Amino acid sequence: MALKVLFVTYKLQNYRVPIFDIIGRSNKVDLTIAHSSSLSKYQGDNFNEKIIPFKKLGSFTYYDKEFKDLITQFDIVVCMFYLFNLSFLKLALKRNVKLIFWGIGVRASYNAKFDSPTIMNNIRYFLAKKSDAMLFYSDYAKEKYIKHGIAKEKLFVMPNTVEVLSINESKLQRNKILFIGSLYKQKKIFELLESYKQAVEKKEAIPLELHIVGGGAEFDNIKTWVGSNNLRKEVFLHGAIFEENKLSELFNSACACISPGQAGLSVLKSFGYGVPFITHIDAITGGERLNIKNNVNGILFDEYNDLKYIILDIFKNPKKFVDMGENAKNFYLSERTPEQMARGFLDAVEYVSK
Repeated sequence: MALKVLFVTYKLQNYRVPIFDIIGRSNKVDLTIAHSSSLSKYQGDNFNEKIIPFKKLGSFTYYDKEFKDLITQFDIVVCMFYLFNLSFLKLALKRNVKLIFWGIGVRASYNAKFDSPTIMNNIRYFLAKKSDAMLFYSDYAKEKYIKHGIAKEKLFVMPNTVEVLSINESKLQRNKILFIGSLYKQKKIFELLESYKQAVEKKEAIPLELHIVGGGAEFDNIKTWVGSNNLRKEVFLHGAIFEENKLSELFNSACACISPGQAGLSVLKSFGYGVPFITHIDAITGGERLNIKNNVNGILFDEYNDLKYIILDIFKNPKKFVDMGENAKNFYLSERTPEQMARGFLDAVEYVSK
């Protein structure tokens, strides 16, 4: 008989649906997603949805009695590792249901270096000990928790990834540079633009077009910058694109994806499409940056001044980056597919059920 499993989050993200779909197809799990947005179009396919609005109390969030009643209908509850959700904290301290926390496991934000020291880590380790199991995005967090006395057997990794479309290798034309993501200053988009401009000005090779995909606070400023620097024939702004078939066309024409200030799930999407990822060694990340092996499936640079030389190298030696992209694709297929992410979830559920 399938275990009744409830996963609780604030929002059901579209990129998570393929993962939940794989989990839901398993004959081991009867999966329900509880979230606080509206019902998605995926409702009823291979998982069910339940809407439970959260409430706010200062910096904290919580659910009303409906949540308490809801969890009693399930064998296992998987909650996002939100330290400021009072209902999750209470569930860890006093419960009659198996509990799994799922999250990055360490500090990760736009305003702090990945895994920078914080007193909140003590709360993380305390809750990990109170849980029946923990699910992390990376082995990095798992090893850290083991060092802090959390039992190894209750720690699981479901490597963070995204689904990509199959590609026709014979139709690939790797002749562009790509940036994808929301356009915020923290992502160092203007450092990318300035570096690209400097590489073009060296006139040492025919420049590859730079295609920028995303919307956000800096979109208009970027558009103005492109015009004032006479780069309309080299730099193209697409705005936000959510249709995967359109994104796949852009990735299939790219020989490199550059995001100087952030390395999130776009790392895995790039890898899935056979595109190496280039970012700063201390870029904002939830751990996805750890997938990049320098000069193997991407580049991790130390100084922003180095970026113009990397871009110039792309102009001169695109085949070098196409080869890196093949390494990236092989890494994705061997270690970061949606099936592997789903397997981590199912392994944790199986462990807790025993």
